[in-house]
Amino acid sequence: SLDRYAYGLPEVSENRAAVAATRLIANPGCYATAAQLALWPLVKSGLLTSDCSPPSLFGVSGYSGAGSTPSPKTDAVYLRDSVLPYALTNHIHEREVSQQMGVDVNFMPHVAPFFRGIQMTANVHVSRAVSKEEVEAIFKECYHDEPLVRFSSAPPRAVELAGANGAAVGGVTIGGGGGSGSTAI
Repeated sequence: SLDRYAYGLPEVSENRAAVAATRLIANPGCYATAAQLALWPLVKSGLLTSDCSPPSLFGVSGYSGAGSTPSPKTDAVYLRDSVLPYALTNHIHEREVSQQMGVDVNFMPHVAPFFRGIQMTANVHVSRAVSKEEVEAIFKECYHDEPLVRFSSAPPRAVELAGANGAAVGGVTIGGGGGSGSTAI
């Protein structure tokens, strides 16, 4: 049964101890990893709770992540100069991220004409008014000891990590007139 497996995203929650204590590990997909890295500091700090509106996650993957079966999603010529949406409701990673983060999320996956990488934007309605500096400090504190996650004040670009292990999160923007409105990561 699945409860015998540790969830293999050690940067999130208590997963590191569970991964270290088992030989059975269920690894998250790339979209699920990107989404959770964007949401976890907000969940951990209490800024994102199940009482908040579900975050909207807009993900763009390179076509190598769209599967191995030939289709428009894996055809670089078809994708040229375009972004193709797919599985816009009830995507498996939408359910996975919701379960792991303890909050419902809305996920909209897309594929683009670059080969490898994920670009994820999270639009999150937080539980109280926050400043950009406060949110950035929460992210920096959460990931300061994580060698595979770096925080950037500027929005990260997929090309910056091409061919490397790791993830970049950042580009915090505060909207909604400074209230408990939207925070984009």
